[in-house]
Amino acid sequence: MLQIPEHDWGNVESPWISADMEIWQLLTEGRKPVKYKAEQMVFQQGDDFHSAFIVASGRVRISVFNDAGQQKTLYIACPGAMIGESSCILSHPHTMSAVAIVDSELYRVPSKELQRFFHSDQVLADLLLQYEARKNHTLISQAASLSFDSAEQRIAKTLLYLCDTYGVVTSNGIKLNISFTCNDIADVVNVSRVTVNNTMSAFRRDGIIKKADSRYYIKDLERLQGIPVEMIEF
Repeated sequence: MLQIPEHDWGNVESPWISADMEIWQLLTEGRKPVKYKAEQMVFQQGDDFHSAFIVASGRVRISVFNDAGQQKTLYIACPGAMIGESSCILSHPHTMSAVAIVDSELYRVPSKELQRFFHSDQVLADLLLQYEARKNHTLISQAASLSFDSAEQRIAKTLLYLCDTYGVVTSNGIKLNISFTCNDIADVVNVSRVTVNNTMSAFRRDGIIKKADSRYYIKDLERLQGIPVEMIEF
């Protein structure tokens, strides 16, 4: 009997998606990663599918745009995340756009090879299905949050997600070891930059977070964790 591989997919609600590179070894072996500069397009919404990509280093923003050009960030692909694979599986043009946030390197896996490995290797097929389920959890959680949570709750949850992925315990609190702006948070939680700035300022005044040396620190994790709960009204 085939043993189903176990993999820790982290907080499946977090829009910062990563995975161990070793699970994609069959797809990356013998390939040289392609370099992308910050703000460089990997693929654009509406483009024909040709390849899937696996993030080797850096971060890639996955977004959708409406006809007016308004953008909604769906998730951030971190090292180990695969992008563009759903279009390859469906043989359908890309329904999302992918842009490098920082200088990044990505493995390019041609669509036909991805499909061949999917049908020939049961372990890889199972891992890919698990990965798709992980992303599905993220998008469901995001839809629910946009429907039911206040802006303050969504911002608090985003900071907690960043703790999961980039948090480092220090004597000053939990350091979010990643550079981000209020615009970055606004793109994820679908509110204005002003709203994020005002909320983050309120969190600082309340002693929940602080900023030092261009990094945010979570000073009171318990209070931050309570915000998404305490504000819910029935």
